[in-house]
Amino acid sequence: MKNITTELWETTVDLFPTRRESRMVMGVIFLAISISVSEILLAHFFSLLILPTEPRETKSLIFLGIIFLSFFSILRLASFAKEHYRLNIFEKSLTSCKSENQVANSWRWATAMELTSLLILCGRLFFISALLFFFSPIFGICNMIIGIGIFQILSWRLGKQFKSQYKFREKQRSKQPVTNAEKVRTRVIAAEIGSLLSSVGLIILLGILILLYAKGSLSPAKAFVLFIAVRMIGQIYSGLSSGLMRFARARVYSE
Repeated sequence: MKNITTELWETTVDLFPTRRESRMVMGVIFLAISISVSEILLAHFFSLLILPTEPRETKSLIFLGIIFLSFFSILRLASFAKEHYRLNIFEKSLTSCKSENQVANSWRWATAMELTSLLILCGRLFFISALLFFFSPIFGICNMIIGIGIFQILSWRLGKQFKSQYKFREKQRSKQPVTNAEKVRTRVIAAEIGSLLSSVGLIILLGILILLYAKGSLSPAKAFVLFIAVRMIGQIYSGLSSGLMRFARARVYSE
């Protein structure tokens, strides 16, 4: 976990050195986190809509359905605005770096894209994990313990990927480059291994969720929301695994 934190922090300082740029990046991350948390709350609203404690009238159901669709549309528009804002930040920050090496500059763009994507994923994971305590403290604790273990695995995979990419870089400089197939295979397999290992933790989480529901500790609506949350967490871990491998490649070649 320390390895991931150190790399992300050092890269952030390198690409966005001024306080103004850092605040702009934090604004993008906060917006993305707000969207993710809103999606969980919207899923809870949907679960109450389809699994009510008491039967609802048709008019009431239609009215609540319109509210749900309206908020869902707003979140989609906010997600689009987030990506547009992120690209504007890169244009202002990275184009100001007047590097004669256009190849290195393009790798800096790639690094910035991967960096912000990883920071957004980490932020989403943190707040979604915190939100789990609201629905079930026991499930939240289990998720936290499993998450720490998964981050240790991803940190280990990141360290190995950096070593591989530095070897590829040295061979390229010595005019003995490795094939593109080997580069892609090394990165993709490393990402899939990290994703596969994180899936073990998700299977355990799903087992705990089923157990809590079977014991009556969770209502059907809360169990549904937690299932959606676990799926989102699984997607985040998968995105982190592949993103960290791409980040290692971009970081090495941008130096």
